[in-house]
Amino acid sequence: MSTINMFHAHDAYMFKHYFDDRNLFEELRQHYDSLEYRFEVRESEVESVMEKLRAYGYEVNVVERDEIPDYTVIIGKYVRHKDLLRNAVDVIELGDEKALVMKDMASREVALDRRGA
Repeated sequence: MSTINMFHAHDAYMFKHYFDDRNLFEELRQHYDSLEYRFEVRESEVESVMEKLRAYGYEVNVVERDEIPDYTVIIGKYVRHKDLLRNAVDVIELGDEKALVMKDMASREVALDRRGA
């Protein structure tokens, strides 16, 4: 069973996942932000989306605001990171650095390795 982390930020939940099942993607399409390449779900709809994901065999883990730093990696603004963006739920510019909120801990570890290189 695959786990999807839903990040609770402000008044919405965000997650990033590529669905092999076209039917599930179609059911969730209204929540897909094609500019940010992620799903954004309003608080009023999160339970419904979680039920759909579980019905398709996904486990859902809610990452609350105070836990988001655990998934975040700070990298230099000019470090090559295009491939890391595929697994970043959010990117925040911080002067000469960027904060990448990674979709899971495995992606965070890859980003941490890159940062050290």
